[in-house]
Amino acid sequence: MIFRIAQYTNLSVEQNSWVVELSDELKSFFNAKNYGRDLNELYFGLITVKPEFEQFFKKKRPRYSPGEKNSTVDGLKIKSTNCAEIDVKIDYSEISNLKKDELIKLTCFRILSEIDCLTRLSKLKDFNYLFFKSEFEGYLSSKSYLMK
Repeated sequence: MIFRIAQYTNLSVEQNSWVVELSDELKSFFNAKNYGRDLNELYFGLITVKPEFEQFFKKKRPRYSPGEKNSTVDGLKIKSTNCAEIDVKIDYSEISNLKKDELIKLTCFRILSEIDCLTRLSKLKDFNYLFFKSEFEGYLSSKSYLMK
């Protein structure tokens, strides 16, 4: 499964790089995993923008696109297969001054609290959600990324 975190943030370059590192790490963990035929790609849109930009970055409902889709974003052609997208919004004031370990823990906590929405996507049928969640929580726990 492809697992990625896309960022829509006003965080510092350093903080953005920490989220990219986390995304790369989770991508590697999930790369060879399979939880069913209906979910091949899972993208989390991390939204954390300054208050003056809030109006442009609203949290959207979770989306699932079954089958193969071709789209163009900012002039780039993107091909996806059985793809789910989930937005995770964190208030800028809550995250902007965090150090690396705190930022990673908060980001993981918020992603984990949003994944239950996968169970409400009606077209997503052949997907072992419980196994996915168990492995995800186990990995985050093993890396000490869960908030206590």
